[in-house]
Amino acid sequence: MKLKYNFVTNEVAGKIVAVAVGDDAVKFNGFIKMNKTGAEIFNLLKSDLSREELVEELKKIYPEEEETVLRKSAEDFLTKLSQAGVLE
Repeated sequence: MKLKYNFVTNEVAGKIVAVAVGDDAVKFNGFIKMNKTGAEIFNLLKSDLSREELVEELKKIYPEEEETVLRKSAEDFLTKLSQAGVLE
């Protein structure tokens, strides 16, 4: 799975947001607000990854965190992205 649109992420007023750019800005009108972990997941999804590959990458970024916690965080965030219609 990967992002359907081309996004850039930025910090605005202390919050991390993603905004579609170029032609995709017309297709996805709005922005996505997320925390630091969400931003890591979001940026990983710029490449086509399976759920397992995503969790493996998160384990590299957060080696001190339990795999079950990382898996839950990823699943919750993926659900939100799916509901927003931004995943392929």
